[in-house]
Amino acid sequence: MSELPLTIDQQALVDAEESLFAVACPGAGKTRAMVARFLKRTAEEDRRGIALLSFTNAAVEEVRQRCGQRTQALEAPHFVGTFDAFIHRFIVTPLYAKAFGKRPNYVQRWRDIPSASFRLSQIGRAKNLHLDWFDFDPDGRAHLIESRIPRDFGSPMVRAELLARKHAAEAHASHIFGRLVNAGTVSCVAARCLAEYWLQEADKQQILAPLLRSRFAEVIVDEAQDCGREELRILAFLRQQGIRIVMVGDTDQSIYEFRSATPEGVRAFADSLPGDPIQLRDNWRSTPAICAFNTSLRSGQRTELARGENSWNPTPVHLVEYKAHGEIVPTALSIAERNKLTADDLILLSHAETHGMKAAGVPGIDNNTPNRVARIAAAGQILRSRTTDPRTRRKAIDQVQRTVLDALTADQGTKTGREGFDAQCELAGVEPRWLEAFAVRMALRLDAADTTRNTFATDVRTYLRDADWGDTRPPNTSELGGLFRAPNDATWTSIASTGAEPLMRFSTVHGVKGRQYPGVVLVVPERLRTDTATERNVVDDWEGDYNTEARRVLYVAGSRAQQLLICAIHKRHIGRIEAVLDKNGVPYARP
Repeated sequence: MSELPLTIDQQALVDAEESLFAVACPGAGKTRAMVARFLKRTAEEDRRGIALLSFTNAAVEEVRQRCGQRTQALEAPHFVGTFDAFIHRFIVTPLYAKAFGKRPNYVQRWRDIPSASFRLSQIGRAKNLHLDWFDFDPDGRAHLIESRIPRDFGSPMVRAELLARKHAAEAHASHIFGRLVNAGTVSCVAARCLAEYWLQEADKQQILAPLLRSRFAEVIVDEAQDCGREELRILAFLRQQGIRIVMVGDTDQSIYEFRSATPEGVRAFADSLPGDPIQLRDNWRSTPAICAFNTSLRSGQRTELARGENSWNPTPVHLVEYKAHGEIVPTALSIAERNKLTADDLILLSHAETHGMKAAGVPGIDNNTPNRVARIAAAGQILRSRTTDPRTRRKAIDQVQRTVLDALTADQGTKTGREGFDAQCELAGVEPRWLEAFAVRMALRLDAADTTRNTFATDVRTYLRDADWGDTRPPNTSELGGLFRAPNDATWTSIASTGAEPLMRFSTVHGVKGRQYPGVVLVVPERLRTDTATERNVVDDWEGDYNTEARRVLYVAGSRAQQLLICAIHKRHIGRIEAVLDKNGVPYARP
C-alpha cells in the first residue's frame, strides 16, 4: 500500500527554498517530510552534498531505512549521521590533524576512558571524581556541576569538602582534559569544545570555510530543539558560508538541558533564519483527548490537532489516584482491558527511573541500602527480567561487582566504592572483565524468589566460599559472615515479594523520546523535584504556565500515547492536576 500524500505543511517543508525552522508537534510526520526533502535535494544537487543530522543513532538509522532503494543519497558527497559524527569528520579531524600531525582517536564518553577519573588528596573516604561531572569551556577550563555528583560519592562531610575544594578539582579536571586531547583521545564533549574553540579563530575558519562550502549545499537538522551552544555556533558558521540550514523540531520537547541543550538559544537562532517558519500541527498519532493534554503542556499559543486514525477515538485521559506504587498497575490494566488493550500495549513512564520500577514491581538498585545480600537479590531479579533496560541492568551488574570486591578486599582494610573501581580491582588482584562475568553468573544463579532472607544470605556466603576463583585469591571465609548478613524483614519483603518479570514495561521519559505506544501510564510521584532557583515543582509550573524542562518532560511523556493515556497521580497532587485539566478543557475520567 502506498503512503498517503504529504500534507500541505509537510510539502511546504519539502519545497522550502530558504533557511528556516519548522515546528513539528509529536506525530506530525516530520521524519517522513524530512526524508522526502532530503531525497528531493540530493537529486537536485549535481556536485555538492546534502547533510541530514540528528542526535541519536536510532534516529539516523530510521532515516537510512526510509531512504529505501535510493542508496546513492546515502553516499558521498551526501551525509546522514549524528551531529557528533558530523563534528568529528568535517570539523575536528581536519583541524586536529593540522594542529597535532595525527588523527584523533574518538571515544563516546569520558567514562569509557579509565584515566578520565581522579582523586583529590586529603579528601577523605570518597569515590574517584570523573570528567563527566564537569562542563568545559571552549578553551578546556572545567566547571564542576554539583548536580552531577552522585549521591553515593561520600558522606555529607566529604561532599562539603569537595565543594570547598572546587577550584582544585576543576584545575585537576582541566589538566586531565588537556592531557587527553594532546595525546589524541577525544570524547564527544572534547570534540564539541575543540570545534567551538577553533571556530573562534580566523585562521581555522579560513581552513574550514572552503572545505565545507565545496562539500555541502544544505544541512537539515532533525530534533533541532536539542541543539546546544556548540551546535548553534557550527550552524551559524555554515550559514556564513552560504550553506542552507533547515531545522525541524519542537522546543516543547527540549528535555536535555543537562546535556547543555538551550531551547532559548534555538528559538533565537530560528528567529534569525530568513524563511517563514512552518507549523506542522497535525498530530497523526494521538486521540483528541491526548492532543488536548499535550496542548495544556505546550508553551505559548501552539495547539495540536488530531488528524490520524485515532482522531475519532473518544477515549478521555484517565486520572488514577494512588497511595502506594503497587496500586498503579492493576488499575491501569483494568482500564486498558476496557479499552481493548493488553499489558503488551502499555508502558509505564516516569521522570525518575525508580518510580517506574516500583510501579512495575521491579526492585531498584538503592545506593542507600547498605545490605549487600539485598543488593545481590535485587540485581538478580533485574537481570532475569526481560523488560529492564540496558542502563538498569548495567547498574545491577555494577552493584554485584562491588559486593564481590568487598569480599575480596575485606582483610585489606579498604571499602569498595571509596576508591576508583579499577584501583579496587588492582588491589584485589582481579581482572575487571572476569569480575563482570563472575558477577552476572552469581546474580543469575542465586534466586531470591520463594526463599527466606536467612536462607538467601547463606546461599550467598556458600556461593562465594565454593566458587572457582581461578588465579584470583579467594575471599577470607571468616569475613563472609560479617559482610553478608541477612537483610531485615522490611527490606527482604520489598524484594522477595516482587516477581522476576513485571506485568508492564517501564522506562524513563528520556528513554522513549521519539517513540510511540498504544497506551502510556504516566507516573506522577508524591515527592516532586523542586527547582532550587525558582522553588517550584512541575505542578507549580503547570498551574502557573511556566515554560520549564520539568513541564516539558510531562509533555514528552504524554505525547508518546496513541490511544490511551493514564495519568497515575499520587493522592497529594490529584486535586491540583484535575483543576489544571479542567482549566484547559482536557477531557478526562476518574475510574
